[in-house]
Amino acid sequence: MSNKDAIINELQYIPESKLSALYDLIHYFRLGINSEIEQESDKDLAIDQHQCLKTIQKIKQEGLSGFTEISDVKTYIQDLKHEIS
Repeated sequence: MSNKDAIINELQYIPESKLSALYDLIHYFRLGINSEIEQESDKDLAIDQHQCLKTIQKIKQEGLSGFTEISDVKTYIQDLKHEIS
């Protein structure tokens, strides 16, 4: 028997008057899990400012100076984050 089946089976022993409270518990627990997953996903999209600067330096050294127009790296990174989200 899977965990889901076991949970569904246990529901038959919960008094009808307590089902609303149980629903709230399950619902908000699930929302919390979804929030954690979203936060982990946001971490995966985080931009490493140091790595960006190293990349820009490498581009400059290779003569691709068109990429040096970025004057404020922090603002540029924030703009990239907004584009991604």
